[in-house]
Amino acid sequence: MIYRRKIRCTLLEDGSSVDLNYFVVKGRREKPVLLLNAAIHGEELNGIEVIMRLLEEIDPATLNGTIYAVPIVNVLAYRAGSRAEPRDLEDLNRVFPGKKDGTATERIAYHFFEKFVKKADFGIDLHAGMRGHLLMPHPRMRYTNDYTPPLEPFRALGTEIIFYNEGKKGMLTIEAGKIGKPIVCFEIGEAGRLDEEYIQAGLKGVKNFMKYFGMLDGEPEIPEKQILLKDYLEIKAGCPGLFYPFVKPGEVVKKKQALGYIRELPTGERKIIESPKNSVVIGIRSRPPVRLGTTVAWLMSFEHGEVLPQMKKGKKVKSKILSEIEKRKIEIR
Repeated sequence: MIYRRKIRCTLLEDGSSVDLNYFVVKGRREKPVLLLNAAIHGEELNGIEVIMRLLEEIDPATLNGTIYAVPIVNVLAYRAGSRAEPRDLEDLNRVFPGKKDGTATERIAYHFFEKFVKKADFGIDLHAGMRGHLLMPHPRMRYTNDYTPPLEPFRALGTEIIFYNEGKKGMLTIEAGKIGKPIVCFEIGEAGRLDEEYIQAGLKGVKNFMKYFGMLDGEPEIPEKQILLKDYLEIKAGCPGLFYPFVKPGEVVKKKQALGYIRELPTGERKIIESPKNSVVIGIRSRPPVRLGTTVAWLMSFEHGEVLPQMKKGKKVKSKILSEIEKRKIEIR
């Protein structure tokens, strides 16, 4: 059965309520419990559509376990079409587990954490790059001094690249992980728009995850070799103007390869932007106007990487990125 429900988080100035609408899908057995959520940042839309399509497709009679699905977590930011709630301007993904008597954002975080995170066995937190920041589909595995996440749930999405970097206090994946609830941050596309390519990639990743953990029948598609990358690079504009990219998210680039150019204004001169290291492009700027210091590309270099051994479960598929790395004689170290 699929149920639609809601919980109240707080009240606004005019007395209207702030509610979290959610769905419960009950399968053939109760466990495991999977949490699916999107729009922790209100303008990140692809994940909302991924969840709604899964709910359209899922047959509870074939589901092993229970799904809690919250398509829009940051309802106030979503209504405003912004990343954060425009009054308190707090980043919801920096205030978990929230406060029962805090700001509107902190109260949303509190009720979400209490109602859903604590009841789940694991989860997928769907995100997208900020506006003008187009990201290839990949999980972001975050650690802190007192928390190291398990690798298996991140690999279960079936992506070729796994991003590994330090996280911050208050992030959902960090705070949930600390209480034994592994939640995978899954980045797909760009905020502010719906993109079919990235919606499909997100849907495939969620289904892979569910198949891997036995919630759906069938084998997940897992690359024969996945790459864990730790060296995150932000390439910034050295002059103001218009940025013209030469590469797309997911492309392998060599050291000193041109990523694009900036047409400097007002002179009209072209300034080439090069990759400082052998890397994969995990994100590219999709909005041409840039200022000094605007990030135009996001890379993960192969200098601090690791080719992971094959997973025991799943239908093995060829890794396009690894094939390109080998073809271009790039070393992962």
